Amino acid sequence: MDKRKIVKIVAKKNGMSQKDVTMVFDEIFSTMLEGLKEEGHVGVLGFGSFNVKKCAVRHRYVLSTQKVVLYPENKKVIFRVAKQFKFKADGVGEE
Repeated sequence: MDKRKIVKIVAKKNGMSQKDVTMVFDEIFSTMLEGLKEEGHVGVLGFGSFNVKKCAVRHRYVLSTQKVVLYPENKKVIFRVAKQFKFKADGVGEE
């Protein structure tokens, strides 16, 4: 499912225009991105949490050039699914 489909479904369920839902959708994710940049952590209760992880400097050997390449330190975003969401997605806990 992509963003367009999600926007269409949410707009239909709530009686809103797709333009309004798109604006809210974009604002939520831009706010989450700002939170990751400032605090390094964003948690959504019942869904999961996003964390920024620092990756150390890496050395890799490139076979084609026969040289060792140095990859600098960087950051990446890690997502961990909440237990409640995982159980719902697996069909566990549904009554």
